Amino acid sequence: MKLTKILSLCLVAVLLVGAFALVGCEEKKEQKVMTMSLNPEIEVILDEEGKVVTVNALNEEGNLIISSQAFVNVQGKTAEEVAELFMQVSAENGFLVKGRVGTGENQVEITISGDLSASKELFDDVKATVDTYLSEENITATLTQVEVAIEEQVANLKAELAKCQPYLETAEMQYDQLVAELTASRKETAEMYSQELKNAYYEAKEFALEKAKLQAVSDSLDTITKMAFDAATKIYVGVIDALEQARLTYLVNEDSIYQKALADFRTRKVAYLNYRNEIAAKSEEEVTAEEQAFLDNLKTALDSAEQALINAGVTANQAIDQAKAAVEGAYTTFTTALNSMHIEMSNYVDQIAQKQTDTINNFCTEFETKYSEAISAAKNNWNQMDSELNAPTGEDSAQ
Repeated sequence: MKLTKILSLCLVAVLLVGAFALVGCEEKKEQKVMTMSLNPEIEVILDEEGKVVTVNALNEEGNLIISSQAFVNVQGKTAEEVAELFMQVSAENGFLVKGRVGTGENQVEITISGDLSASKELFDDVKATVDTYLSEENITATLTQVEVAIEEQVANLKAELAKCQPYLETAEMQYDQLVAELTASRKETAEMYSQELKNAYYEAKEFALEKAKLQAVSDSLDTITKMAFDAATKIYVGVIDALEQARLTYLVNEDSIYQKALADFRTRKVAYLNYRNEIAAKSEEEVTAEEQAFLDNLKTALDSAEQALINAGVTANQAIDQAKAAVEGAYTTFTTALNSMHIEMSNYVDQIAQKQTDTINNFCTEFETKYSEAISAAKNNWNQMDSELNAPTGEDSAQ
């Protein structure tokens, strides 16, 4: 073989090895979870191409942002586009101050999960887009990336899934699996603009699966054993239903102590944000002592309403905790009864799996039907607040 041919073959081999090395080193595309916090706080889940899959509020005021018309067709947008939308709606509603900025205001924190290098690159792209928007609108704001180590990211995802899917075994799950599960859960509650309503959904889903399991076993028993099993089940399920009713009574229904406190908080927030932005439009020298005092009074009233909301949540959750304790006690009694009947749930795995699959397929629709009034009320309340923000202000707004 000629030397030139040998060299050519060697060169091809080297090029192929290099090509494979480049492929092997190519950055792995992965889903990302991006959170944005100004006071309203939202979570954006992105697909492998960096496009929005779902958006979720992480606090009550976040629901005001994502329930706005601007977020209706947000799926498929880029991270940069949804970040700009967040800033735009926050500015329109007064959370982002236009004009003179006070200490601690207009501070936006962004976290992006996944590989830290890729997350930093995406943050830089997001920041560049947002900075352009802020410059065009003459708004002064600071964007900061909060970097979180991958181990902490995984722990945070598991903690979030413990709320959404408490029945899910996450111990051995990896980052991509955790994000996929979180995405599925967020999609189910995407049209629920209430933190407590979402909590009710996740808990109701957990208990729907539990009831399906019990029904599957009951359907598989002989007549005599079934009678005893159903009697024990009825007591246990009754306590579960009481917990769901407690959550409705104290946290979800419009006349609950929590929702009443939230309504007052919204009213006070509107008055404060509107007047704060009216004051911010003036120079510091132009603001009179009376105007500053009025703003301070609005802030005091808002702080009081916020504390009342926190207290209402504490009171409501104390009642919920009592109902949960009753469920735990009922479950212990129920398992004792099962032992006396010599019933092993593990003997009915296939029947349980089929029944739970059927239940999940119908659960979302059934929940939306049962809670339709609360779902509509949540969206309407935020829309009402949205319409009141940036309305003409004056001292009457404090009444």
